[in-house]
Amino acid sequence: MTNEAGAPRLMITHIVNQNFKSYAGEKILGPFHKRFSCIIGPNGSGKSNVIDSMLFVFGYRAQKIRSKKLSVLIHNSDEHKDIQSCTVEVHFQKIIDKEGDDYEVIPNSNFCVSRTAYRDNTSVYHISGKKKTFKDVGNLLRSHGIDLDHNRFLILQ
Repeated sequence: MTNEAGAPRLMITHIVNQNFKSYAGEKILGPFHKRFSCIIGPNGSGKSNVIDSMLFVFGYRAQKIRSKKLSVLIHNSDEHKDIQSCTVEVHFQKIIDKEGDDYEVIPNSNFCVSRTAYRDNTSVYHISGKKKTFKDVGNLLRSHGIDLDHNRFLILQ
């Protein structure tokens, strides 16, 4: 989807992973650039888990996130036992692009989409803290030009 020059568009500001896969506790990823963000690092550093966290919050099934079931996504290590859930939040804002790397944030345009998985392999979605269905999440993102039914919103390696 291309935006006209000066038209508002959505950008991800940051991602918060809480007890998701290799991320024990709360880890904030970002801030992200308005146009381009990439994830680099040595093998085993958690790059794929960043992508998996986005796939998770955007409703992909556990098998697509390299897991057999949702409960496997919950962090488990000798130092952090008995964690009962994991949550991923993706924070958005609407912006208007300016010259270079500059942009203007549209007032009151911030919102957050989150998903929490539990040990019993259930999950729940929230939009800005309010419990919602996956359909609600899809409708909201589609209204901003992100269609979860097509895989073009996230480029995998």
